[in-house]
Amino acid sequence: MFRQPSLTHFLCLPLVTTISKPQLLTSLRQFTISVTGLDDGDSPQLSEKAIRPLGTLHLTLGVMSLQSRERVDAAIAFLQSLDMHGLLKNAAELAIKNTSNRTESILGGTHLINATTDIPQAEKIAPPLTISLTGLHSMHSPSSTSILYASPQEPSGRLQHFCLALQTAFTEAGFLIPETRPLLLHATIVNTIYAKERGKRIAGGGHGKQGKGRGGFDATNVLGKFGETTWAEGIRIEKVAICEMGAKLVDNQEGSEEYREVGCVELP
Repeated sequence: MFRQPSLTHFLCLPLVTTISKPQLLTSLRQFTISVTGLDDGDSPQLSEKAIRPLGTLHLTLGVMSLQSRERVDAAIAFLQSLDMHGLLKNAAELAIKNTSNRTESILGGTHLINATTDIPQAEKIAPPLTISLTGLHSMHSPSSTSILYASPQEPSGRLQHFCLALQTAFTEAGFLIPETRPLLLHATIVNTIYAKERGKRIAGGGHGKQGKGRGGFDATNVLGKFGETTWAEGIRIEKVAICEMGAKLVDNQEGSEEYREVGCVELP
């Protein structure tokens, strides 16, 4: 019988920066007050423990099973060997090409494409990679879900291509667990698996659209209220990181958690 390898690390884009931190802190605080019933005395719709701490917010590109220090070091070395500037430039070229193809499809001919959509324009939408974090969506059926997430918005169209390139490189190098589902870039805001009940974590709460959302709740009202939320704007993606599974409490910051980075590369 095939056994799923134990997961130890993940590849991600951290979202907490000097610019984003105060915005995210304010948004999460307002969200928490509302859904836990602290603002108007209503019955709480969520346990505060189900809301992910500020320091855990990130975009996951894939998960890893690195069972030795040597494997961890090898993954870090591979990350540091990648040409991030080149990957971003390629992502820009793909984004421009896709835009040109869509325009051609709409207008019905290449002779109608504006010359400013040529590939050399990739240099003009070079780094930095900047996003907004918006909306609130359910990973499962809204009536019974365990995960709610926000989506990154990036106007140049580079983000998805850049992340796919990283995911492919790490998978082909044997570091990421192969994934058959499309890459869904998201920042988890709520995960009920972290809400404890009688001293135990609620069962279920599996990630991904295929998860059953066990241990979930009816998020219809929450989604109706926060579905158009802008959590933060102008978030510069500063680095690509490899982090350990399992958020840890931060020293001298009561109740704050974050994932420990074992290696990272700064983005241009």
